Amino acid sequence: MRSDVRDKLRAWLGDDLTFVEALPDDELARLCAALEAARRGQAKALATASDEAVRQMPAPLRGTIGKILGR
Repeated sequence: MRSDVRDKLRAWLGDDLTFVEALPDDELARLCAALEAARRGQAKALATASDEAVRQMPAPLRGTIGKILGR
């Protein structure tokens, strides 16, 4: 298993990677790509949800909350 893929998987799945050690390199790359796509989708969904939540807040609070969220 390539070390860059192993490092990404370890960050997402924990230190015990024995369950993916048997995967061939192409399957391992597909797993990593699927996890990356899922993480991007999750980040997009969280950003959309937080934008909607801020819109529901009273106007005087939006600026402060936006600063807290890093916007």
